[in-house]
Amino acid sequence: MNQEQAGLIMLAVAVVALGLVAWGWSNRKRKHADWAQHLVTQIPTSIPTSSLEGLYIATTEESKPLERIAFGPLAFRSKVGLFFHPEGIVFDAPGSSPFLIPTSADLQAGLATWTIDRVVEPGGMVMIRWSLGPHQVDSYFRVTDSQPSALVDAVNQLRELVR
Repeated sequence: MNQEQAGLIMLAVAVVALGLVAWGWSNRKRKHADWAQHLVTQIPTSIPTSSLEGLYIATTEESKPLERIAFGPLAFRSKVGLFFHPEGIVFDAPGSSPFLIPTSADLQAGLATWTIDRVVEPGGMVMIRWSLGPHQVDSYFRVTDSQPSALVDAVNQLRELVR
């Protein structure tokens, strides 16, 4: 086998691998396509009680921490602004329309160390569990302008408003 043949084999393997990745992502997008209807796009007009800047990492199904949700603003990592209103949390990522995680969406928050394709120091990530229509999901964030516990406390205070 000469160098050209080896190069062609490697190129063919790379093309097949990229094709499988594209096929898997399109299947995931198709699986979650109807979930987008449950996003609340009506943003509250009230003044936010607080806000935090951070990095959005991923949203996964509750019992499937390696199954990334693949639609709209939840599909990709990005910077994010989280604005806390009595009605819920406004998730505002650049390049996408903001949406509301309602206070009534069974909000829970806690510290996390890992999620799909990301591992950080113990307690360096915040996980927010919420209801997306009939689906329970976990969204993961890294807070950049304060301590992770500030985000956990803010989410859990909203949860107390519902009780």
